[in-house]
Amino acid sequence: MFHSEESPTTVDHFLFSPASSYPKPFARLIDRDGRTIHTWSNEAAQPPMDAEPPSFLRGWNHVEVDAVGNLYAMVPLRALLKIAPDSSLLWQADIAVHHDLAFGPDGKVHVLTEEPRQVRLGSQFLVILDNAVTTLATDGTLRGSVSLFDVLCTDPVIAADLRDRIVDKHTAFTLGGHRINAEARGLLASVTYGGSPTEALRILRGLPGSPCDALHTNTIEILPAHPKGLWEAGHVLLSFRNLDLVAVVDLDTPQVLWSWGPGELSGQHQPSVLPNGNLLIFDNGRASGRSRVVEVDPAAHRTVWEYVGEPADPFFTELAGGCERLPNGNVLVTEAEKGRAFEVTRDEQVVWEWSTAKEHTGQPTSRVTLYRLAGVPASTAALLSRAEAS
Repeated sequence: MFHSEESPTTVDHFLFSPASSYPKPFARLIDRDGRTIHTWSNEAAQPPMDAEPPSFLRGWNHVEVDAVGNLYAMVPLRALLKIAPDSSLLWQADIAVHHDLAFGPDGKVHVLTEEPRQVRLGSQFLVILDNAVTTLATDGTLRGSVSLFDVLCTDPVIAADLRDRIVDKHTAFTLGGHRINAEARGLLASVTYGGSPTEALRILRGLPGSPCDALHTNTIEILPAHPKGLWEAGHVLLSFRNLDLVAVVDLDTPQVLWSWGPGELSGQHQPSVLPNGNLLIFDNGRASGRSRVVEVDPAAHRTVWEYVGEPADPFFTELAGGCERLPNGNVLVTEAEKGRAFEVTRDEQVVWEWSTAKEHTGQPTSRVTLYRLAGVPASTAALLSRAEAS
């Protein structure tokens, strides 16, 4: 996520990591002309090639850069890495990370993680992939974790919808008559597995119809206080793709403070809070086959602005992607499956566009070309440019 106290000027530098860079993952800082300004690369915690990992366990799932140019890279469901500008490894936290992280004002890192869990729904005991917000100290040591299934179940309406979806997905899986091996049967029966945690997650994620993937949380943002008092500083904004839900939660209580999305969103990514308190959301539009960017007034629960592209040239990415407001008021949009990003004004004029092709490594790759492009402050880009030149 791009945050800056600098003057509201154009952002000229952007960060991304190709989805197909396994087995030697890397991230690039580029300028508006697509020229590479800086590169990070580190193979720590990558699964071995002879294990033939699925595409969603290869490379780096997501990357972020801090103010001094250190890269935080997610090795999906295996580890979070902190990598110096010279690509040396500063620390490695061996936890099942995925999709997103956020820096707290105290320097702590809050990251999305995942683990198998058996939950009781009526008379049934069903296995889900529970998501959590896990907090790390500045040196990468674990400080705590909060279950997001438990947080969502504090809201009766959300809890009822969540439980219905879990039961429906497991019922469809059972009726499908799928043949699964003994390891999968053991995990579904009692979350019992003798191998690594990553392998258990791989098995459950790979089941036909994804019966265990109830939440699929894909965004976390630590919030400032809302100007109208809807939430306080330190509360957390989350996006739950498989519930079509965006929510603000208090992880300490815990409780859901605000939510929106079912019936309006479809597989959304990267909600963020604007200075006026509204939310900007990338609505993937999985159900309609057409993506859009929406700005939502959280007090009124209504859309106040949207961008859907030109009638003759809409944009769509079923997976990944995102949007963020730049300091000049424009919106940076990532169309992940096409490897395309563009900057659009409030009056819906595209003023910049960039695209990249998939890296050809000879290995099976994700459907997306990159997860998303992110703006980088000029001060950070300058530090990295000097480091590259030295």
